[in-house]
Amino acid sequence: MQAVSPTVSLPQDPAVDATIDADRLDASLAVVGALVDECRVELAPEGLRVRAVDPASVAAVSLDLPADAFEAYSAAGETVGVDAARFAEVVGLADPGDSVRLVLDAERRRLHVLVGELAYTLGLIDPEAIRAPLDPAEMEYDCPASLTIEGRDVSRLVDAADMVSNHVRLGTEPEPAAFYVEASGDTDDVALSFAGDDLAALSPADAESLFSLDYLRELARPIPADASVAVELGTEQPVTLSFEVGGAGEATFLLSPRRTVA
Repeated sequence: MQAVSPTVSLPQDPAVDATIDADRLDASLAVVGALVDECRVELAPEGLRVRAVDPASVAAVSLDLPADAFEAYSAAGETVGVDAARFAEVVGLADPGDSVRLVLDAERRRLHVLVGELAYTLGLIDPEAIRAPLDPAEMEYDCPASLTIEGRDVSRLVDAADMVSNHVRLGTEPEPAAFYVEASGDTDDVALSFAGDDLAALSPADAESLFSLDYLRELARPIPADASVAVELGTEQPVTLSFEVGGAGEATFLLSPRRTVA
């Protein structure tokens, strides 16, 4: 889109005025949209933060975009409720290389989204009407196993398991050191194994948990194929997947385990 000045009434002293690369913002919103349609967005002086839990309390997401991920950033600490799905739709109208300017009118509870010749005014949601996010400490577990895997391999293991089942077992073993993936269906089974040499990092233990493949599939979608995904695993504990988003932000997914299926 050619950059012009849209005809829109902006607040004289906005609570937030920030400009960011459209692709970077789009990638960040895709991470949030993997779990929730609405979320609280904290626009702190040090950057943008999102913490959200899905409606079934099975998974959570944490997203941090520091101030230096923006081309320009001014914010005092406002927390707003946003329709993340609609926000992503608007940002998705940008052309490659476009910048998005975000101007918050806190008094009228409106977020102006300016992309080239497009000016979209997004009505905000009362943050108190949106489910409270997890405290950061609630997304930390004492998991004995950790590894780093490429985003493309996360997608590959999901696709393989999806051929036979709706749940998948993730685990590590110390001897021989490996990260393994197993799924069992009514007639077919699938298994993948990643030795230490196949991974960027592996600190194994006797750890194994079962997870919903439906959830894991949604979490895998926004993970870039070339991303280094840090995974932490335990036995009957949530798994966390942490990765860089948009070349500057940090995202973490947490997925609770399912009960063991006989």
